Amino acid sequence: MLSQTLFTFQLPTKIIHGVNATKGTGKEARALNIHKALLVTDQGVEASGLITGAKKSLEETGISVVVFSDVEEDPGTKTAEKGLEVLKKENCDGVVIVGGGSPLCAGKAIALLATNGGSLVDYEGNEKYKHPPLPVIGIPTTAGSGSEVSATFIITDEERNYKMSISGQTCYPKVAILDPALLINIPYWAGMNAGMDALSHAIGALSTNLATPITDALAISAAATIIKNLAASVLTRDLVAKDNQLIASTMANIACGNARLDLIHALSHPLGSRHMPHGLANGILIPYVMEFNLPFLADKFAQIGTQLGITDPYSTIEDRARNTIERIKDIYRLTGYPTKIPPEVAKEEDIPEMVEQAMTRPMVQFNRRRCTERNLAEIYRRALVGWEENNG
Repeated sequence: MLSQTLFTFQLPTKIIHGVNATKGTGKEARALNIHKALLVTDQGVEASGLITGAKKSLEETGISVVVFSDVEEDPGTKTAEKGLEVLKKENCDGVVIVGGGSPLCAGKAIALLATNGGSLVDYEGNEKYKHPPLPVIGIPTTAGSGSEVSATFIITDEERNYKMSISGQTCYPKVAILDPALLINIPYWAGMNAGMDALSHAIGALSTNLATPITDALAISAAATIIKNLAASVLTRDLVAKDNQLIASTMANIACGNARLDLIHALSHPLGSRHMPHGLANGILIPYVMEFNLPFLADKFAQIGTQLGITDPYSTIEDRARNTIERIKDIYRLTGYPTKIPPEVAKEEDIPEMVEQAMTRPMVQFNRRRCTERNLAEIYRRALVGWEENNG
């Protein structure tokens, strides 16, 4: 039957991919009419030398570079304001970001403040600002957040201890440069948390009531690629696996940027407020939310399984979907990744408060399976116990 559903799909960001693609950073910045760039990163990325290629390319093209590396994990409004001070003092007219999700979010926030002023709190939500941000080039050093192709960025409001989401059509980076060579020495935790974040984007995009055939195709392929490559990309120096993971991360964010996200992110944000890394919170929650959504999404989860080779013709769609979830759990077993929320982050008595916070997130409404506070409490409860004990 012909679908009568109206949908749109957007991706304004130019994507450049390839080993040593960062050599083209200067050329892309020049095309954006950038004369002096604020290079946003974090201290770990700077110390590792990963900014060298982009910085050299910019300088060889005649573009001055000022490095701002004071970005912490899950950056807050104060960090963005500090970066803005540097940008203004140095008269920078563009932002180049080299790093994972935290520098990408911080850099996009600085670019928005540079043209709009005020406080980031004023722009919480969608299209709350007046002027387009400065041009941004995003160069990820982890295969996870996908923020290099996203119109959204997350910044913590320290006063509320709350992760704000800010978005707008002009918040997309102008250019994303995907260079797998930057991932060659990625540490375990950075690689695993980023990879699980990317997987949560792929699964989340499949699981919303805004999903479309285009986003489904991207998300299914991204999820299967991540499941196949994540362990090798983190545990070895296999550059092919890292490259596959990097491309899949970008695809996953393109999908969720259009289809939005599901309960995984709604439930992870209260854990982030308890100082749990974003990728880790999402990663732990993935199987529990998939099991909750299974009655409504077995067909899509089974399609991931088909790409993984789960094709027993005598099995049901639900069996293949469950086998897909088991393949995801194999990643945790193989890599030693945590499978439950640690007690130092949350306990049983914390569930009501976390549920109350999660229910304020729009992802609850986007989730294809409608849910109640009781449903969310049960997912948290299972994630506190762990799937081995739940099944035992």
